[in-house]
Amino acid sequence: MLPRLKGTLFAALLWAGCGGGLLTIPVDETATTTIAPGTLLEDLLGDLGFDAFLDMDVTASEELQNQGVEPGDVVEVRLTTFTLEATEPAGADLSFLSGLAVYVESEGLDKVEIAHADAFPEGQALVDFEIDDVDLTDYVVSQSMTITTEVTGHRPDQETTVEASFSVDVGVTVQGACNQATAE
Repeated sequence: MLPRLKGTLFAALLWAGCGGGLLTIPVDETATTTIAPGTLLEDLLGDLGFDAFLDMDVTASEELQNQGVEPGDVVEVRLTTFTLEATEPAGADLSFLSGLAVYVESEGLDKVEIAHADAFPEGQALVDFEIDDVDLTDYVVSQSMTITTEVTGHRPDQETTVEASFSVDVGVTVQGACNQATAE
C-alpha cells in the first residue's frame, strides 16, 4: 500500500508541476577575440569580432536541452551578467577601450542595446558591464540571434586576447521539463 501511495503522490506532484509553472534555467556563453596592436593614432572602432556570438541558438544550449526545453516553452529571457576580460598577455588590461556597447539582433527584429560599459581603468583586466532591462525572448526563439559590439578607443600596444562572457536566465514553462521527465 505504501509504494502505491508514494506513486500516487509523485504523480500528483508531477501533474501539478507540469500544469504551467515557470522554471528558470541559467545559460552561460563565452567568446574570445584577439585584438591586433596599433599606433597611438589608430582608433579602435566598430565591432570587436566575437565570432562565437554570431548566429547563436540559445535554445540549442546544453543547459536547455538537458531539461527538454523547446523554443515554445521559453517565456522570458533576461541578460544577468556580461563581462569583458583581457586574458593575454600577462598583465594586460582593457584601458585601451573608452566605451563598449553590446547589442542583440535577429532577422525581422530591431537591433537593441543589452549591456554597456563606459569605464575601463588602467590596470583593470576584468570589467563588469551595466545590464539594460531588455526581454530577449523574441531574439532567443528566432532562428538565430547575433550578439555584436560597438566599441570606441584605440588599439592596444601589444596583441591582446579578450574574453567576453555572459549569462542569461531563461524562464520556461515546466511543461518541457515534464515532457522530458515523463518520456524517460
